[in-house]
Amino acid sequence: MSLAQVEALRAMLAGRPKDAPLAARRAGFEAMMARGVPPKETRVETVAIGPALSGEVVMAAGADPGRLLVWLHGGQFALGSAASYRAFAARVSAANGCAVLTPDYRLAPEHRYPAAHDDAEAALRWGLANAGRVAIGGDSAGADLALAAAQRGAGAAALWLLSPYLDLTHTAPSINARSPRDPFVDPAEMDAVAARYLGDADPAGTRASPLLGPLDALPPVLVQVGSDEALFDDAARLAALVPGTVFQEWVGMIHVWPLFAAQIDEGAQAIAQAGAFLQRAMVEA
Repeated sequence: MSLAQVEALRAMLAGRPKDAPLAARRAGFEAMMARGVPPKETRVETVAIGPALSGEVVMAAGADPGRLLVWLHGGQFALGSAASYRAFAARVSAANGCAVLTPDYRLAPEHRYPAAHDDAEAALRWGLANAGRVAIGGDSAGADLALAAAQRGAGAAALWLLSPYLDLTHTAPSINARSPRDPFVDPAEMDAVAARYLGDADPAGTRASPLLGPLDALPPVLVQVGSDEALFDDAARLAALVPGTVFQEWVGMIHVWPLFAAQIDEGAQAIAQAGAFLQRAMVEA
């Protein structure tokens, strides 16, 4: 177990200024994610998903374009892009042997709820129209978008939720109990994070907080969460409510650790296991 690698990453992340302007945080996020470089043989195509929505289709060498994973990136509904997730998408494509669509959904606060949710659903519809087998997934806030899209749009063969942020009412005990070990999620900031996206919308609304919505008609679900995550309970509650969920608690791991697969061995292992899950689900669909 690469706990030394995790501790080094934890220390680096803990040193970030917490009061930086949003523009600076966006630039810092892009720079951090840009450290990952896709293999040279990776194919990247920009696609038009809708009139005002584009994204990237990322394919590792030998990937099957007839199978597609729609991936909604994390970043508190305000950070991140298809470009910043390109290396991660390439790793996922190689592990699953499928194409990966990363939409550039609209970000808050310029675009408030339900803009990102609408874009996530549009991306799923695009996938279903352009590939034979489609799965959907996301990390952190992107998992919120993925679950909500799966609830409202039938057709996905599988759902992969990584470090999911699913309940914007923030009632989970783990938010305070585990936050000292989580360098990404600060309980003191969470209400402001949600409000930046939701505006005047109700955080208990079942689309904004899909954990509170209907969970009886989902495709096969994989949930991966680190044991040190402040959002651990969002993942555990979903697994308890959805029979048959494959629930993986990764001991010692922090929020969205597979994004750092180049530094953390367990990140690459989690992606490999997710790839195997998606392969099975997409073949059986």
